[in-house]
Parts: sequence; C-alpha cells; structure tokens
Amino acid sequence: MKRTLLSIAACTVIAVAGVNEVTPTVGGVYPLNSDKFDEGPTYGIRIGLGLNTIIDQVEFAYDYSPDIEYGNGQSTHTNRLYLNAIKDFKITDDIVLYGITGIGHEDISGKDLKDYGGTFWQYGAGLKYYFSNNMALRAEIRHALKFKSMPADDLFYTVGLTIPFGNKQEPVVVEEQQQQKPPSLIEIYIEDKEEVIVEETVEEPVVEQEVEEQQPVAEEQRSALEEAVLKAMALSIPGFDPSLSGTHRYYNFNFNNVDILEKDKDVADAIAKDLGQFEGVRLRTEGHTDALGSKWYNLKLSQKRANIVKNELIKSGIAPNQIETKGYGFDYPIAPNTTEEGRAANRRTEVLFAATVAYFGFNSAVLPEEGDKAVKLIADKLEGFDSVKIRAEGHADSVGSKWYNLKLSQNRAAAVKNKLVEYGVDADRVETKGFSDDKPLKSNDTEDGRAANRRVDVLFVNPNR
Repeated sequence: MKRTLLSIAACTVIAVAGVNEVTPTVGGVYPLNSDKFDEGPTYGIRIGLGLNTIIDQVEFAYDYSPDIEYGNGQSTHTNRLYLNAIKDFKITDDIVLYGITGIGHEDISGKDLKDYGGTFWQYGAGLKYYFSNNMALRAEIRHALKFKSMPADDLFYTVGLTIPFGNKQEPVVVEEQQQQKPPSLIEIYIEDKEEVIVEETVEEPVVEQEVEEQQPVAEEQRSALEEAVLKAMALSIPGFDPSLSGTHRYYNFNFNNVDILEKDKDVADAIAKDLGQFEGVRLRTEGHTDALGSKWYNLKLSQKRANIVKNELIKSGIAPNQIETKGYGFDYPIAPNTTEEGRAANRRTEVLFAATVAYFGFNSAVLPEEGDKAVKLIADKLEGFDSVKIRAEGHADSVGSKWYNLKLSQNRAAAVKNKLVEYGVDADRVETKGFSDDKPLKSNDTEDGRAANRRVDVLFVNPNR
C-alpha cells in the first residue's frame, strides 16, 4: 500500500509540473548490517522537475538490483522507488553541490525475505559537473534508514548522466517569403507620410522637405533598449559611426606571454575616448590562446590576458565595474593553429561591448514587443556590414535551480536569434549561449533586480581582428 501511494504521488507531481531532466544511473548498495552482503550492481533512472521555491528540484527515482545475497543463503532481486527533494549549492560555473532527502520503498522479490524490505527515509549529498551547457555528470551517496528494525540501514551510491528533457527550443524555420528584409521603421514612416501628402496636396512639391523634417521625430521615439543597442553597434563595428576613432578593439600577445605589445599601447586610450561619447555601455575583455600546451594551462593564461587588458582600460579612465573579464583558452581560434601566423592571431584579447536587447517575464522565453523592436533595429542597421556576427546571451534570475534556469536562458537567447533570422539576418551569423543566473546585473534580492536579470544581451563581434 505504501509503495502504491508513493508511486501515485510521484507520478501526479511529475504529470502536473512536467519533466525537466532525466538521469540514467548505475551504482550499488553497501549494507550497514551483517544480514545482507555481496550485492550486485544497481541500475536506475531519475526523473526530475524544477521548482521556483526554496526547493530546487523534486525527483522520482527507480532502482533495480538484480542480485542480492543474504546471510541465510537466499538470493533475490530488489526494486526501489524514491520521491526526493533536492537543494542546489553552486560551487563554480560548472560544479553544483546538492543535498537530497526523501522517502522510498524497497520491494524484495525473494520468498521469506519480505521482512527485509519496506519503507525508508533517506538523506545524502551529491555533486553535478556540467561539462556542456546543459548536460552534467552526477554522483551521489545516500543513507537509508528503514522504518522497521530489520535490516537497519544501507548506503546507496550512484553515478549518472543528467540529460535535459521537454520544453526544447524549436529550431529556426524561416519561410521563403520571410527571407526578404522588411523595410525599416524610418522607411515605413516615410512611405506612410508620402501617401497622406499626395492625397491632400498633390500639386505642392514639398513632400521631400516635410519627410526630412519628420525623420528626427522617429529617431527620438527610440526606446532605451534601442539606444543601448545603437551605442554597442557604434563602438563595435568599424565604420558604423564615422565620428569614432576606428581603432581596433583587440590586443595580441607573444607566445606564453601577457605583456602588451608596442602596436597595442594606445588601444585602451582610443577605446576610452570613444566610450566617452556614450553612457552606460558595458565592456567585456575576452582572452584567448593558441593551441600549444594543456587546456587548463591555456585557460589560466587566457584569463590573465583578459585581466591585463582590463587593467589597461582602467588606467585609461574606464570604471572597473563597467568591465567584465573571461578567459576561453584555445576554444575559439580565429585562424588555424597549424601555422605560426595562425597561432599569433589566436593569442589575443578582444574588447567587446554589451547591450541588453530584451527583458523577459518571469519563467518566460517569449520575446516582448519592446525587445522585438530592438531586435528589428539590429537587423535594419546591420545592412551593409555583412561580416559582423552577433552573439545573443541569455540570462535568468536566481529563482529555481541552476539547470532549469540554464535551459530557460538558452531559450531566451534562441528567441532573439529566431527573430533576427525572421528579419533577414543569416542564421550562421548569430551565436547563442545561456548563462543561467551566473551573470546578474543587479541583486536578486528584490523583484526589480530579478526583472533586470531576466534578459538577453547582444554583443557584436568585430570582424577586423
């Protein structure tokens, strides 16, 4: 009866809330008494769902142990059902420690061994390592205490692979007629204005003058999001704004070195001067290396290069809290690492400029109307800059588990990409990445702060590196 009630409760919760991840596992059981020994491997499955509460996840689990021997000489199979609550504790960007507690039921099939099974309470801890954006290796150990005296308790240990499930972002599908870039906001305004004037005052040749006078009105109606996007584009794309210096936004380095080269000594001052024309623009220094040496050594070296460039920008008058740093090792080469010229190009730090293009509702990946207009402005203004690429980075507030918010942030970035493609930008020019709740702009302790963190940022990759 207890097993039936446990199964019904677990299935009801999952059916109502929806499955978010599935984890196949292998493991074993270590008995903490002398009645049970020589247990074979355990095979199982975990079905989890995220919650926007103090509990990050509810999980229904099943384990099967094919061979267990008891002290009385009998051998049997065992089925176990669990219903667990999980709380995550983030250690690094890729590692999450979690605590787990719940109830379970052990069903033993062997004759005369029924008293060894029964309902139990369990508690334990585990570790998840996210080796990709949304997949993780998972290891845990749990202590199970039976509600009846025989046997007393067991230690369960498992390893598994966590796989996201359900609510997947649909691939970008753009119909043929959508490939033609729609007219910009200014073009639409001009066309409408010309039609009205032609109808009312056909004989007066003042249409062009009136249209020109009205264009600034449309410019003034841009939202704060649109203005931020235009600033980031102007600072990122050579030739976008002729009033800017046009100085390159990158630094190169000698092999296994972090010293600023002579050719790049004036880059920070030029960037600071250009940035002085705009307020509120965020910067990111991204460090890179060639492919010589180990992955972990190059990762540390690339982070040092990003930090060195940040220091240069600070010396030039840019506020430290305006600059973010990130090292990528040799994961993003811009030239083949098979030649010295290619490796020299890859030893670099890029300075990118970020702007928020859209804010999203709670637990939503639907692009709001204001964000749609800002995305359309990007598509319009990219005309003639065909080599520029866009990076859309999704973010979430801290409500919910890391893995759930990671998927949500990816879906938000994908929503921006889909809309860019719909407005005529080639899909190959748009990269997406989700950061979960790892990069908040404001404190998640207030609703206003959480609303500011539910966003997608865009960066424009400088083609003249």
